This record gives sequence, C-alpha cells and structure tokens, in this order.
Amino acid sequence: MALPMSVVATERFSCNEIEDSIQRLECYDRLADSSLDEQAAASPEEVESPLRERIKKEEELSIVGDFVIMPHRPTYFMPATYMAETHSEPFHETYGDQAKNMQNVEAKFQLSFKVPLWVDIADKDMGLWFGYTQLSLWQLYNSQVSSPFRETNYEPELALAINTDFKLLGMNNTFVVLGLSHQSNGQSEPISRSWNRLYATFVLEHKNIVAYFKPWYRLPEDAEDDDNPDIEKYLGYGELSLFYKSEKRITGLRLWNNLRSSDNRTSVQLDWNFPIKSGFKGYVQFFNGYGETLVDYNYRTRRLGFGIMLTDWF
Repeated sequence: MALPMSVVATERFSCNEIEDSIQRLECYDRLADSSLDEQAAASPEEVESPLRERIKKEEELSIVGDFVIMPHRPTYFMPATYMAETHSEPFHETYGDQAKNMQNVEAKFQLSFKVPLWVDIADKDMGLWFGYTQLSLWQLYNSQVSSPFRETNYEPELALAINTDFKLLGMNNTFVVLGLSHQSNGQSEPISRSWNRLYATFVLEHKNIVAYFKPWYRLPEDAEDDDNPDIEKYLGYGELSLFYKSEKRITGLRLWNNLRSSDNRTSVQLDWNFPIKSGFKGYVQFFNGYGETLVDYNYRTRRLGFGIMLTDWF
C-alpha cells in the first residue's frame, strides 16, 4: 500500500537520523518503493485494447523475417452447423434429383492468413500485404451424395495499411486499409459466382471495443460475364463490424444492409468465442441474411454453428 506524502516526508527525516548505514539504506529503499506505488495509484495504466494486443503479436512475428505468414481473418472449424432451410435449387443441374437430398446439418470452416510484402514503405507508417481467405460448406454427414463440399469461396486480396491517428465517431482511428479484393467460388455455370471490389476499411478502437467500417465499390463487369449482376441489392455497399473483449472472451456483431428504401435487406452475424484447453477457443456463430457464401448471395440463410476457433480477429 502506498504511503501518504506527509508520512513519506516524516519517514525521510527519520531515515537521516539512523546511524547504521545498512539500516539507513533500507529505510530509503522503503521510501522509494512507497513513492513508486503512489505514482502508479495516481496514474493507473490504461486498459489495452484488443487491437493493440493484435499489433504486438504481429510485431513479434515480424521479428522472424520480412516474409512471414500471419493471421488475417478468423480461422475456425465448426463440425456442426444447422441451416433452417437448405438451398438446393442451384445444384439441380450438377446433382440432378439428388440435390433435394442436401442436408440441413453440415460442417463449415474458414482458413485465413496474410503475408507482408513491403513494410514501412518509403520510411512511412504504411505497409503492403497479401491476404487470402477460404470459406467452405461441407455436407460432411451426407453419404447419399458422397459428402461433397457444397460451396467454397476463395478470396485473395491486396491491401495497403496506413497508420493513422485521428478521432472518428468518438473513437481512435488507428488504421485505414485500402484494398483490392477478388472473390469467387471456382465453379462453372450455372453456379459460378464472382465479383471484384475496391474497399477502404477504417479500423477504430476505444478501450476494449474495436470497430471496422468497410465501404466498397464493385468493379463493373461485362453483362455476359457477370454471374451475379444484382449482388449489391442483397449485400449492399459495405460492412460494419463491432467487437467487445471481456477478459479472454470476444463478442462480435457484423452487419450488412443494401441501403434501399424499398426491398431493404439486412444481414447479421453474431460471434462469441471463449478459451478452452490447449490454447484453443470454443466458437459459436449465428448468421441470418444474405451472402453467407456467393452461391447464397440472393437467398436468405439462417444458420447456427458450434466449433473451434484457431485464430481470432485479435
């Protein structure tokens, strides 16, 4: 416990009166410790945001070398997810009558990483990196159709991250990320889906709250090559994500809206993870809306899943 300043002053004079040099030194040591405790009590350390923790981890990884694989978006595996309604219509040409046997229970997993390509460009606080995210829906328990991967989305992206320091909506804007993204499902017609986007992500933080605001612009395609010409009507023109960290648990909310007065469509994803043994995290995800995957961009999906998270947003 820190001593009040009046007591410290009195003790200092008492230390001067001690004849034994060792005892006098011990007395001064006690005073120094009390003074440090008092300073710490007067200026408590600010709560470190989850974003700052993520930055520290990436800095530690970058010590290994310029070329190093880092976590990007979450990597997770959910062996059990339940869909309220299956979306079998796009698969009739591929699977025929077997498409109607698509099951409501399937596995879902995501792999995501990034690699820095150019750090501290021109001695400025900005860096260029390559990211890759793969999301898969797997009819793991559907032996009737040989347990196929119902859908896989591939998303490589190239982005420039710029360190910033200004206020936005009462929060600190720590980064602005400018990027180019290509997302596709690697399928042939009639279930081929793809689009290309330019985006800007504003990364905001306040104590243990982190927000991502990500508006985007879809690059136009020729009409004959466009597999999903009306995708903006369902996914809109951006995404808002909010994350709250309490101890070692993170709760997330992600929102999409098409910003239309008529035929307004909103999609929401709720995330919750918590620590379990061996450094893994338990993971619960709920999704209700459009565009969970590209083949479902114009179909409302309601899904609840449980699994393991290997890497998080932070």
